[in-house]
Amino acid sequence: MTRLTLEDPNPPDHLVIGISCHVNDYRLCWSLNRQLKISLTRRRSDMTNTEKGRSVHYSVFDHALEDVPGILVLVNNHGSDGVLVREQRQADYFMVLDKEMQELRPELLEEVRQAEFVLTAFPIELASLRSGDKLLQCTA
Repeated sequence: MTRLTLEDPNPPDHLVIGISCHVNDYRLCWSLNRQLKISLTRRRSDMTNTEKGRSVHYSVFDHALEDVPGILVLVNNHGSDGVLVREQRQADYFMVLDKEMQELRPELLEEVRQAEFVLTAFPIELASLRSGDKLLQCTA
């Protein structure tokens, strides 16, 4: 039997930063807003994923300044009863940036590492994640 692999000729140019942190999402956002001088605000509706027949909710925060181009989204990896991206259980949150935001803030990873309450921050290759499409859904 022949095995076929489908590859996207234009992979997304998103940077994913995994953040380990032991505080609630609103405290982390407050800290990141102060450190990065951004404005993360919580979405009205959480991201929902169905796992084992039940709905699991994950909080999502957007950088909401209209005069700054680009996308910056913070997603909680540990929801009410599950984990969004199982391959990265050690990450409590994911920060997803598009190419425009990466060009505006090339030093963003170091700034995130210096934020209060952040234990560590590390880059994650989006293509290496089997369930990376869940993170891209948040940016759409």
